[in-house]
Amino acid sequence: MTELTKKNQEFVYIATHQLQADGKTEAEIKEIFDQVMPEIVENQERGIPARNFLGAPTVWAASFTEKAKQEAIAKENEKNTNPWLMWLDTSLLFMGLVTLFNGFMILFGTKGTESGLLSILAISFGGGAVMYSTYHFIYRHMGKPKSERPSWVKTILVMVVATILWVLAFTVVSFLPAVINPQLPALVLFVLSILAFGGRYWLKKKYNVQNALSPTTQLPEKK
Repeated sequence: MTELTKKNQEFVYIATHQLQADGKTEAEIKEIFDQVMPEIVENQERGIPARNFLGAPTVWAASFTEKAKQEAIAKENEKNTNPWLMWLDTSLLFMGLVTLFNGFMILFGTKGTESGLLSILAISFGGGAVMYSTYHFIYRHMGKPKSERPSWVKTILVMVVATILWVLAFTVVSFLPAVINPQLPALVLFVLSILAFGGRYWLKKKYNVQNALSPTTQLPEKK
């Protein structure tokens, strides 16, 4: 500290006090000054005090706390893009909607519209797979340079094949006998709908899963 001018000593003193007030430990404060001290000394030799190029000491010191907060917030808000979790998340959404719809159809006496248990599973988990494919080949690449995006030919081909397989699976399952693909009463369907929506909510809260139905914009990395 003795090698610093009076102005720079004052800067360090005020900045240290601010860092302590912000809850920084002695080790963290030492690390901050170890990084900036060579620059302070170098500019001091040119007759430039720290305040001139770092700004007010309280503002400069507070910026480290704000930066840490922003990084913590960014990390907390970072979405989980695990393929299995995203597929399950969307499948539960489909299941909640399909069972709710079928429950109301039965409740209001509409015939020929309700689906069996296996049909509901085929619609839900097949739909989840198709929606994840949309995210994987389209949504997650939005904002990227064209060279980093998959070709439209490949994307369309994959989406068409995935959709055909989904429809084919549902169609095959719908022809199964009722003993294998049983019709469920409205009450059971409503319970399944609640469980599906509840399971999806829990999944979101616990794992912060990225929504496969939402486009994501790739932001440029900060230098």
